[in-house]
Amino acid sequence: MQEILLLSSVTASLSFTVSETRVFRGMRERLMARSPLLGELVSCGYCLGHWLAWALTAVYQPRLFHAWWPLDYLLTGLVIAWLSAFQWAVLCWLMQKSGK
Repeated sequence: MQEILLLSSVTASLSFTVSETRVFRGMRERLMARSPLLGELVSCGYCLGHWLAWALTAVYQPRLFHAWWPLDYLLTGLVIAWLSAFQWAVLCWLMQKSGK
């Protein structure tokens, strides 16, 4: 379970950094101009968090359910994305409170 919590923190941090910070604003705008779907994906921290969670699940292969591996992969990624969504919301709230 510790691995799941760590992966959710990494997912939240990455999705927040890419979707919300000024550093990646130019990349988001270029992607939106080239492909509205891809631009929307990197502009939405919740959406991006799902894809990052599934990528991290593929790399680190944590297992929560010990079922048929494709189902385990899908569900474990969803759990990581769900946990990271709360962390991402807290990061957004903290940035808003700090005025940045």
